[in-house]
Amino acid sequence: MTEHKQTTAWQRIKEIEGGLIVSCQASAGEPLCAPEHILALSLSAINGGAKGLRLEGIENIRLVREHTKVPIIGLTKSEDVPAAERLRRVYITATYAEASSLAAAGADIVALDSTRRPRPDGSNLKDLIGRIHDQLNIPVWADIATFGEGMAAVEAGADIVSTTLYGYTEETAAPDDEGPNMELLKELIAHLSVPVILEGRVWHPAEVTQAFALGAHAVVVGSAITRPQLITARFVKAIASRPKRR
Repeated sequence: MTEHKQTTAWQRIKEIEGGLIVSCQASAGEPLCAPEHILALSLSAINGGAKGLRLEGIENIRLVREHTKVPIIGLTKSEDVPAAERLRRVYITATYAEASSLAAAGADIVALDSTRRPRPDGSNLKDLIGRIHDQLNIPVWADIATFGEGMAAVEAGADIVSTTLYGYTEETAAPDDEGPNMELLKELIAHLSVPVILEGRVWHPAEVTQAFALGAHAVVVGSAITRPQLITARFVKAIASRPKRR
């Protein structure tokens, strides 16, 4: 990897500093699960001021890349891991082959599941990150759930650490309505030498403000902006508290 190429690739980390990254994703079977819809969500987020996008899926990334130059954090989600097993199994960008496909599609940064859970191909995180750096020449974004995993990810060579998987592993499992783990964010910022991102369970602008006050490099918001069925469900749930007329 030449110094010039590395400087160019790693500049994307600087570009998202102090900004909002919008995660534009839709699961299989949802009405928005099509590249053209993900493109519309992405362009709408950019129009609203997003500095970057977090996108899942090769076709989605390829299409969005054709229409914007903002930094794209790319990931894959394994269809071989059902939702019921995601607390205990790696499913986000599990292998080098997936990372390579993301880079080829136009992702500027590759997001990896960087928890302590075993990878399906038996690879270890340090070797995987090293290979991505050496062969793909792009930064690695580590999705973690605990402080220890964040420390281990940096030791393995990760360029960014994000709280993405807090609440989504067996060790950290939390109710869906629990907010982001600000204490984890604070601890990571205090001890890590790389940029730290708040991601996961962010529903309120005040949480974004708090994260930056703590020193977050950037904040990712997904469902609260781009998952209309979940947004709608939160409002529908509030109906239960409506007083009944006599």
